[in-house]
Amino acid sequence: MAIVEVSLDPILSALLEKLASGELLKFLRRIGIDAQMKGWRRTLLMIQAVLTDAENRQITSQPVKEWLNNLEDLAYDLEDFVDELNTEALQRKLRKNKGSSNMAKWLIPNNLSYIDFMFNRRIASKLKEISFLLEDISKNIEVLSLGENVWVRPFERLRTYARVPTTSFIAESEVYGRAKDREQILKILVGVESNDSQITVVPIIGMGGVGKTTLVQLVYNDERLKDKFDLKAWVCVSVEFDAVRVTKCVLELVSGERCDYEDFPTLQSKLKDILSNKKFLVVLDDVWNEYYDDWDILRRPFLAGKPGSTIIITTRQERVAKIMSGIPAYLLNQLSEGDALSLLARHAFGAKTFDRHPDLIEIGKSMVRRCKMLPLAVKALGRVLCNTAGREEWEEVLKSEIWMDEEKSEIPPALKLSYHYLRPELKRCFAYCALFPKDYMFEKLHLVHFWMAEGLVQEFVKDRLIEDVGSQYFDELLDRSFFQQSSTNSSCFVMHDLFNDLAKLVAGDRCLRMDDALKENLPSKISQKVHHLSFKRTGYDTYPRFSFLNKVKKLRTLLSLPVDAYSNYISQRILLHLLPNLYCLRVLSLNGYSIYELPDSIGDLRHLRYLGLAQTLLKWLPESVSTLINLQVLIIRGCWNLTKLPTSMENLINLRHLDIAATPKLHEMPHGIAQLTSLRTLTKMTASESKGMGLKDLGNLSFLQGEISIEELQNVVNVQEAMDARLMDKPGLNKIRLQWNEVFDDSRNKFFELDVLNALKPHENLSTLEIKYFGGMNFSNWIGDSAFLKLAKVSFEFCENCVTLPPLGQLPLLRDLSIRGIRQVKLIGAEFYGNRGHGELPFPSLISLTFEDMCNWEEWLGIEGVIELPQLRKLKISCCSKLVRLPNLLLPSLCELEATECNEVVLNHMQNLESLTQIRLTRIFGLTSVINAFLQFPFKLESFEVIGCDDLETLFPSDSTARNLVNLRKVVVESCPSLLSLQEIDVLPDLRTLTVEQCRALEWLPTKISCLEEVFIRECPSLKTMMNLQDCSTSLSSLFVKHWVNLNLTNLLGSGHNYGSLTELYIWSCDGLEYFPHGGLPTPNLKILNLRGCQHLKSLPDRMELLWSLLYLEVNYCSSLMEIFSQENSPPNLSHLDIKDCGRKLKPLGEWNLHKLTSLKNFCFGGCPKLVSFTNNADKEQCVLPPSLIQLELVDLPNLTTLSKDFQNLTSLQQLRIYRCPKLVALPLEDQLQKLSSLWIRDCPLIKKRCLRNKGKYWPIIADIPDVEIDFYSIYDSFP
Repeated sequence: MAIVEVSLDPILSALLEKLASGELLKFLRRIGIDAQMKGWRRTLLMIQAVLTDAENRQITSQPVKEWLNNLEDLAYDLEDFVDELNTEALQRKLRKNKGSSNMAKWLIPNNLSYIDFMFNRRIASKLKEISFLLEDISKNIEVLSLGENVWVRPFERLRTYARVPTTSFIAESEVYGRAKDREQILKILVGVESNDSQITVVPIIGMGGVGKTTLVQLVYNDERLKDKFDLKAWVCVSVEFDAVRVTKCVLELVSGERCDYEDFPTLQSKLKDILSNKKFLVVLDDVWNEYYDDWDILRRPFLAGKPGSTIIITTRQERVAKIMSGIPAYLLNQLSEGDALSLLARHAFGAKTFDRHPDLIEIGKSMVRRCKMLPLAVKALGRVLCNTAGREEWEEVLKSEIWMDEEKSEIPPALKLSYHYLRPELKRCFAYCALFPKDYMFEKLHLVHFWMAEGLVQEFVKDRLIEDVGSQYFDELLDRSFFQQSSTNSSCFVMHDLFNDLAKLVAGDRCLRMDDALKENLPSKISQKVHHLSFKRTGYDTYPRFSFLNKVKKLRTLLSLPVDAYSNYISQRILLHLLPNLYCLRVLSLNGYSIYELPDSIGDLRHLRYLGLAQTLLKWLPESVSTLINLQVLIIRGCWNLTKLPTSMENLINLRHLDIAATPKLHEMPHGIAQLTSLRTLTKMTASESKGMGLKDLGNLSFLQGEISIEELQNVVNVQEAMDARLMDKPGLNKIRLQWNEVFDDSRNKFFELDVLNALKPHENLSTLEIKYFGGMNFSNWIGDSAFLKLAKVSFEFCENCVTLPPLGQLPLLRDLSIRGIRQVKLIGAEFYGNRGHGELPFPSLISLTFEDMCNWEEWLGIEGVIELPQLRKLKISCCSKLVRLPNLLLPSLCELEATECNEVVLNHMQNLESLTQIRLTRIFGLTSVINAFLQFPFKLESFEVIGCDDLETLFPSDSTARNLVNLRKVVVESCPSLLSLQEIDVLPDLRTLTVEQCRALEWLPTKISCLEEVFIRECPSLKTMMNLQDCSTSLSSLFVKHWVNLNLTNLLGSGHNYGSLTELYIWSCDGLEYFPHGGLPTPNLKILNLRGCQHLKSLPDRMELLWSLLYLEVNYCSSLMEIFSQENSPPNLSHLDIKDCGRKLKPLGEWNLHKLTSLKNFCFGGCPKLVSFTNNADKEQCVLPPSLIQLELVDLPNLTTLSKDFQNLTSLQQLRIYRCPKLVALPLEDQLQKLSSLWIRDCPLIKKRCLRNKGKYWPIIADIPDVEIDFYSIYDSFP
């Protein structure tokens, strides 16, 4: 029996409330349908009276179920119809208030009369249709014997909501029956610690909902493991195994920093660096992948860890466990009946036993048996029973028909029951979450905004904001375990897989989720009832993927996922021809697409409440946006090109959240924003110098919350403006940025700007303060005031006239302090530390400290010659060249040190560096020896970089020093012209990565290091020795050599050695290289081979057909090369081939046997003057390129004239790049062009002319391609 329950009371209640609105009734009288609407209202009241009976009976009665389904369809139509009427009434009222101005005409085009409105909007026909359906539904009330005012079930009457505080950590007191399991897992981990394996994978298997994640959380947070691991990370892997995402997540967690890399090899390299010589514990939760090769690729960076490093995986499938681990999986069973009862009591009564409720214990036993002792099901059931202690209510739940559900479903009936007993409004909110893919992380605020936009949150709750009501809904669902806090991001939430399945089940055909399972294969018939659609971006979204929406006329949500994304492309045809037809849309999110213009037709989406356009390339919003008077949320954050907002923003009377952060070209804001008194979010405000919104206008916006950046403050001409902004009266604003102009000219007044800053004193709830380009000599007294107890982050940037710093040391919770470009400060002393109690240290909570570009800073005074920063983990001192007098800096927790353009004396004063693991030194004046720069050298060092130090002569003066650096795994030396030798690092016991670059005098490299994994040698022309890599043949994974004149690859690699770990080989500009070692490369697992600028190279390696793992081959500027592949010498799995500028000796393309490369996806070819076409000389109809190609790049082919016949077999081609082909006049045939998702053309004048927007021959064909660039500019950018 399905449980797609219909809960209509919230919809009907909202409709009845709207139909009773005074403003709407006036409008209905004017258009002559007020009597009909009153009749509707009477009918709806009659229907509402029998709803309780109908909803109770829908589980057991199919006719009642169908009646409710029909009523739901009608309710949605009614909602749209009433919304249409409300919108029209409101627009006419606004037009009347604005008079006959041009902007007023936007609101009602063509000045529609009431009669015209009834006709043009099909009001009359809709009235007739809805009236017929409403009458039919009301007639069936008697047929179905539905009773009015049915007695409310005792359970429903007594159920109340009691909020239980949530926490980001597992609460052990809430976990039952897992003590033995935890000890067993800990015992396994102790056993791992004692073995010599590089990493051990511990698999835990069990059915869904049995508590695998909870068990691992207990282990992960166990105090006994606190000091056992250097690094810990938790990643939810999920059904879609994405090695790039998982690697990136682990990298961000172990580094503590956001990672912007997308390139997989770079991500793996960075992760490998951080994990090197570290003992780590990584949890991979919810793994489904059954392919060993995927796991093998993912695990490689983890092999760099210390012995004893552990990866714990959780999975439902034993096959997954066997693929990923060589040790037996730990099988997690269901709870015992006693433990399940304790868990039920905990969530139903807040007690550990049934002692106070002995009459319920037998019912409880029956319940937990029906839950099959699954903790997730028991917990959910307990939340259903929360605060109900009557036997009658418990028996009602036990006897529910839902337990008898015989459907083949993995969803436990207890979870269905927990849904069944939700309040109706919560049911609708939860069902909406079916839009989210499994393990999708969502933010609370985003989801609440979606609910608001869809009308799922009650608007008319006395003395409560709609956001607060939505937030309460969210908290209730969180408390009942429908949501869980993410284990990897404390600000995000997820749904357990089983609850995700439940959401999809209860949403039925109202929600459609185009995730990976539906990316290519949509159901043959899309239900006309689909109201909400989410889809996963594909990078290039073409019209055919969404063409089915032409038949889905009542869509309310079109949501691209993830919500936060960038650098995606979408067909213009979707924007111009598809979106205008989705007239019922309430939520539209196109964040992250390369959209240059939004069509004026966006204004026709009159029902729209949420519009997401963040990270797009928009330069302005069309004026028609200001007609969207129902709009509540407008997100245009990160639109770097945005210069203008619609001038009539005051029309958006329902707008509550306007996010325009990170829009640097937006210098003026419409004055109408100041009239939007309902605004709760305004992330940016620019002080206008003309007629736009002024600083004083902020005073009208009393309810602002969250963050705001107040910019262009140099335009303020009166201090009263700043006072009128009333920041002090806005307790909800907790993150404030104050910014003036970067130009410090004669128009700037130091004293006036200080007065302005004084007047902008915020409320004491402030947590983050950033000040940029302030022109005063001193900061305001309120900055650093100890009353700002919550202030955790402070940043000053380029306040060039300031001569002193405020007393920030007295802020008890300050964690992050950045001071940049304060160039007049010469001395930092007692004024910086402020007033503290006896024995109290300044900056007691500081974790990160940055001083940068302080060019006149000379002296740093301590407290009795000492500054102790006990919590500081990251210190950066950059471009402070005059700083020569310092206190002793006691830094016991410091992990990362970065110093740039400073004197060596700065390093001399750092002490207590026992925690320091990473050092980066750049252009340190007077530095001759690294070890001598520190009075107490940090022997726990793991990563060391020295760059641009002209005086450096040696890293470590003796072998004994290097031998003590047992944790040092990464050494980078760049641009150190006095350095002659690096032989002393020969004795580093565990060096894994060595980079030496642009050291012109360097003669001696280390000769042998046994565990090297990555070697980069670039532009060191004086080298006299050849490294001996044979000792690290089993560990070396990446080798990069550039400008090594005497390179002999045979000597470097040796003979008879197998480099089984080597996956990347780069050789650039090594003219001494003519041939590879005889018999082929000893690299069976090589994935990337990159050769560039080797002018004397005659041929590629022999026996390339044996390189089964080779995926990427690039050969550029090797002018002596004669052939790429011989008859039988091509790597069988090659997916990317890049051959450019390899001279005239190279054999014709037709003789390369490219058709044998059946896995080739990307091909880049260029620098071949002889090439005229891509057909075989022997057969003019046969293309020499393989049909598997997805991306093709053609560069510098001066005699290529046409592609029209050459590409007929390239049926998979999606991306085409053509650069500097001046004679090319013809692109591929029309049907192939239309299949492209991306087309780039540069310096091809004949083709460019044919592709001109609205003029060229090819324009009608290429206009639907999502991404088209000509000479670096998108053709969709009207004003590049």
